[in-house]
Amino acid sequence: MDSEQVTTVTVDSYSTLVDIDSQEPVLAEYVDDIEDAASVSQLWRSQYLQYSMIANDIDAYRPFWELIGQGLRYALEAHGHDVPEDVRDDIRRVVYEERLAVFDDVGDGIRRITDAGYEVYVLSNGTPEMLAHLLAAADLEDVVTDAVSADEVETYKPDPGLYRHAADRTDTPIEELLHASGGTMRDVWGAKHAGMQTAWVSRPDQHLPTETLGPAPDVVVEDFHDLADRLD
Repeated sequence: MDSEQVTTVTVDSYSTLVDIDSQEPVLAEYVDDIEDAASVSQLWRSQYLQYSMIANDIDAYRPFWELIGQGLRYALEAHGHDVPEDVRDDIRRVVYEERLAVFDDVGDGIRRITDAGYEVYVLSNGTPEMLAHLLAAADLEDVVTDAVSADEVETYKPDPGLYRHAADRTDTPIEELLHASGGTMRDVWGAKHAGMQTAWVSRPDQHLPTETLGPAPDVVVEDFHDLADRLD
């Protein structure tokens, strides 16, 4: 990572600022006789991300909130659970609005980055309404400059169009943007392919495997405090 070239930082949302594993206890609470909430949760997440990438390819954009609902229905039915729509809506609302599980390093770590003089933006597939809930839960409303949503261009990660839109929205040359993302490498690869510098947030307790299909991140960090140290 060329920290001297970085002027603006963008950060992913779900799996980077908040822990998506929080889906599991909510599924266990709302779905009767569920035996493997972890597997349902994993399929739910992978299915709505798959829908987002397919939507890019077939020009079938739907708001991310809707894709999350479709992914939940698929995951439940695939595991033999016939859950009414109103209950599925409750699960989705609780996970993504009411009980967002913010990682412990997020608040202070991102404040350290902004205190060092960098503007920070959230760059997400989430809708503006979803991101408003996330920023409030993370107490970042007065810390980050803004949130950039896929809704604005109706294009999902890892399509380069969304990352280029972020460069326009932040008024930053794309090579001066550093994008930080956790979870799988899909987002890192997309940002790197579009021309950004990239940081993979690989928290030690998550035991994330290293993936090699796309380009390697410019830096691997353990959390946002580690990233602040690298940028200092």
